[in-house]
Amino acid sequence: MSLRCFIQTQAPVPGSAAQPVHYPACEWVSDDGTGDHQHPLNRFVCSWLTSDMADVAHCDEVLHAMTQIEDGAREKWFVDGDAFNVDMAINGVQFNQSNVDSDDLAYWNQPDGRFTWPEVKAMLLAWRDFLAQPIKH
Repeated sequence: MSLRCFIQTQAPVPGSAAQPVHYPACEWVSDDGTGDHQHPLNRFVCSWLTSDMADVAHCDEVLHAMTQIEDGAREKWFVDGDAFNVDMAINGVQFNQSNVDSDDLAYWNQPDGRFTWPEVKAMLLAWRDFLAQPIKH
């Protein structure tokens, strides 16, 4: 598995005088280089990175908390974002969409939103390194 990071361009509404908008984005791709937008790594982790983790400082904050969990200085950590709520513990990382309340058991803590610690950390590190580079349009 690998993370493909790139600068996404959103074109303006046709006929408007607006300029295109450029922003960092990422997607998980399989070993053969193909992507599947419905794959859970894209639906949860990559969507979280693109929407809620769009700056290096925030990535560093989460990586620092992850290090504290790895070192045993903290047991778990909760990341509250615009698009996702993320529960981090050494035994796994659970993603829930921010628009879903914890009382809605049919959509909260779903198995397809749970990932291993190493895969989330590896993707976050790759994303952070991408964001730290100068943006090229």
